[in-house]
Amino acid sequence: MGNNIKQYAIGEILDGRYFYIPAYQRGYRWTEKQVGDLLRDLLSFANDSKSDEDFYCLQPIIACPITEEKKLKELFKSVYDKNLLEKGVWEIIDGQQRLTTIFLLYKYLIAKKGWNAETLKEEEDGKELYHIFYATREDSATFLESLNLDIVKGGDDFKSNIDFYHMASAFKLIDSWIKNEGKEINQRYKLGGSLETVRSSFFTLLNGMRDTKSGSVQVLWYELSENKSQSSIKEFQKINTGKIRLTDAELIKGLFLLNRNFEQSSKYIRQSTLAIEWEFIENTLHANNFWYFLQKKGTDMPNRIDLLFSLIYKIHKIKDSEEELFSDILKEADNDILDTRKSVIFRYYCDMFEGKQGEELQIAVAEAWKEVMTLFRTLDDWFYTPATYNYIGLLSQCGEDITRLIFYYDHMPENATQEDFIDYLKDRIKFYLRSIKRDEEGKIVTSYKDRKNIYRILLTLNIHLLNVQNSKLKSESDIYKFPFDVLNAQDWDIEHIDSFHTNALKKDELKREWIETARSDRKDFLSVQEQQEIDQKLENKEYDTVIDLLKKNAGETEMDEEIKNSIGNLTLLDAETNRSYGNSLFCTKRRIIIDRIKQGVFIPAATQYIFSKFYDDKGTNRSIWAKEDMESYHKYIICMLNEYLPEYNQ
Repeated sequence: MGNNIKQYAIGEILDGRYFYIPAYQRGYRWTEKQVGDLLRDLLSFANDSKSDEDFYCLQPIIACPITEEKKLKELFKSVYDKNLLEKGVWEIIDGQQRLTTIFLLYKYLIAKKGWNAETLKEEEDGKELYHIFYATREDSATFLESLNLDIVKGGDDFKSNIDFYHMASAFKLIDSWIKNEGKEINQRYKLGGSLETVRSSFFTLLNGMRDTKSGSVQVLWYELSENKSQSSIKEFQKINTGKIRLTDAELIKGLFLLNRNFEQSSKYIRQSTLAIEWEFIENTLHANNFWYFLQKKGTDMPNRIDLLFSLIYKIHKIKDSEEELFSDILKEADNDILDTRKSVIFRYYCDMFEGKQGEELQIAVAEAWKEVMTLFRTLDDWFYTPATYNYIGLLSQCGEDITRLIFYYDHMPENATQEDFIDYLKDRIKFYLRSIKRDEEGKIVTSYKDRKNIYRILLTLNIHLLNVQNSKLKSESDIYKFPFDVLNAQDWDIEHIDSFHTNALKKDELKREWIETARSDRKDFLSVQEQQEIDQKLENKEYDTVIDLLKKNAGETEMDEEIKNSIGNLTLLDAETNRSYGNSLFCTKRRIIIDRIKQGVFIPAATQYIFSKFYDDKGTNRSIWAKEDMESYHKYIICMLNEYLPEYNQ
C-alpha cells in the first residue's frame, strides 16, 4: 500500500489516538514567540467573519501508522495495553511541535472548564484528547498528561529537565497570553473583555470538524505506508535538513495517483499513463531553456510542475471576472499560494475529488489531468514557436503573470489566428513600456536612474531583432530564440558604451593599467612624437594628462551627462565582460567584445551591432563612439520599437 494524503480537522483526531515520538527527534522546543504567533493566528481566525466551512490550516503532519502488535509492545513496553490497537498509533515523523502545542492549549481549555476526560466525552460528542508518547522520555508523556496550572505555578521552574521546562513554559504562556493579548484581540473585535469568551473561541474552533460552519483548524496528514516505517529516520532527516519539503506538487501527485482513482477500470486514464506523463512534464520544466521563458530571472520552485497547478488554480480564480480586475485577483491568489499553511492548490484538487467514488471519481481525475496536459501542450507549443517564445519570455522578464496570457489564448475566437495572439502579446509589451517618456521629436527621454525602463527597452530591442529576422525567413530554428536561461545564469546590466569621465579612475595603479591597454590599442595611430610625449609624462607620473592625450588621439571627447546617460549610449552586457573592460576606450572595448564573441560567449545582438559599428553610416571610424553614433543608435531604437513605445505629441 502506498503513501496516503488526508485532510483532518483537529476535532477529528480528538478520538484518543496515540502519537509516538521516536528517539531520533528532540523534545518539545517551541519558544514563546512561536506559541504566541499560533495563538494570535487562531484567535484572529476564530473572530474573523467567515464563509461556511472556512478553516485555519496548520503545516502538514507526516506520520506512519504502527499496527503490528509485536512492535507496539516493544515500543510501549510496560504501558502497552489493548487500548493502543483500538485507538490507533502513529509514529510522528514531522509535526511533533505543532501537535504538542495544540495538546497543551486544549488541555488548558478543558482544565479551565473544570472538566475531566469523562466530562469531555459527555459534553463534546465522545471527544478524547490524543496522547503523546516519547520513545526515550516516558516521564515526558506522564508529565504532559498530568500538567495543570497548579503545577506550573507551584514555584518549580523545571530547569533540571529541559523537556518539562519547555512544556510548562508553553502551558504557562497560554494562560498569560489569553489574559492579556487574547483579551485585547477580543476587545478589538468588539467581543468584550471576558476571558471565558476568549477561551470559548479557542475551544469551539479546535472542536470544529471539516464541515463545521463556524470554522475549524485543519491539517494535511501525509501518511507513509507502514512498510516504510524502517526508513522513517531517513525521511525525518530529509525534511529537517531542508532536502525535501511537502510541496503542493508532491501532495497533488499523491492525490492523483491514489489506487482508488483507478479501481473501476482504465477506461478513462491509466495510472501508469498518468505517472509517465507527470514525469515527462517534470523533466521538460527542469530544462532551464524551457523554464526561463516562463519565469522571471531568479525565480524557481522546488518542484517546477507546481507552476502548472498554480496556473490552473489562478485561471479558475479569474475566469468569471472582468480583465481590469485580473491584476488584483492574481496578486491575491499568489499571496494565498505562497502561504504554505493554506496549501490552497492542493485543497483545490481535494475539493474537486471530495465525495466522489467509482466511475465518477475516475472521470473527475481524468478530466483534471486532461486540463493539466492541455495547459502543458499550450506552453510547449509556445516554446517551439520562436515568435511566441520570444515575446512571452520578454513579458515574463517584465513580471507578467502568464495566467493572463493563457486565459486570453484559451478564450480567443475560433477564427483567430496566431498573428492575433502575437498582436495581443505586443499590446502587453506596450503596457510594460507605457511609462517611458518621449519628447516632441519622439526621442526617448531617459534618466540613468530609471534602470527598470532602460533595461526593458534594451531587452525588447534585442528580442524584437530576433523576431524581425525570423519573420523574414519563416523559420522555426532555435537560433532565432532569445536565450532566457543564459540571461538568468549571467548577471546582466546596463553599460555605458563610450569611455569614462576623466576623473573616473582614482588610483594611480588603475590609471597606469588603463594607459597600458589604451596605448597598445592605439599603437598604430600614435606618432613617434606622441609616443615620446607619453613616455615623458609617465616618467613624471602625469597620468591624467596621458589619459587625455590618448582619448584625444582616439577621437573621444567629454560629453555632458545628459548625452552620456541617454539611451543612445547604453547597452546590455553580462557582468563578466563588463568587468573585463571596465572604463576602457571604445576601441579597447570593441576588441574585448570581439574576442568574447570568438570564445563563444553570448553577446546580445544589439550590443554586437554597436561594437561592429553597424550604426556608423559613413563608415569612417571604427575606433570611437562619438555623438553621431549615439544619435544614430538612438534613432534605430525608436525605429525598431516604435510600435511598442508610447505615442508622443508630434
